[in-house]
Amino acid sequence: MIEYTWSFPNFETDSENVVKTIHWRYTAVDGEYSASMYGSCAGSDGMDFDNMTQEHCKNCVLENQDQTEEEMQSNLSAQIEEQKSPALTSKTKEW
Repeated sequence: MIEYTWSFPNFETDSENVVKTIHWRYTAVDGEYSASMYGSCAGSDGMDFDNMTQEHCKNCVLENQDQTEEEMQSNLSAQIEEQKSPALTSKTKEW
């Protein structure tokens, strides 16, 4: 079973403590396999750093994405499946 986790490792704020940029990561873990997506987006108008919540950040990120959360999960799930059963294998040969 794949577990999906949002994290927000960094925020850029102005002198009034308003969040201007949210740096995010969305990670999927299935046992020993994992995949993640990351990026940054603008904070919502008037987003105060001290009063924001993780849910507020997640919603802000999703509003600025060209994918839904379900599409992001599908993408990460496909990456994990590729790790489990790679279509290509890298090999070397010693001559």
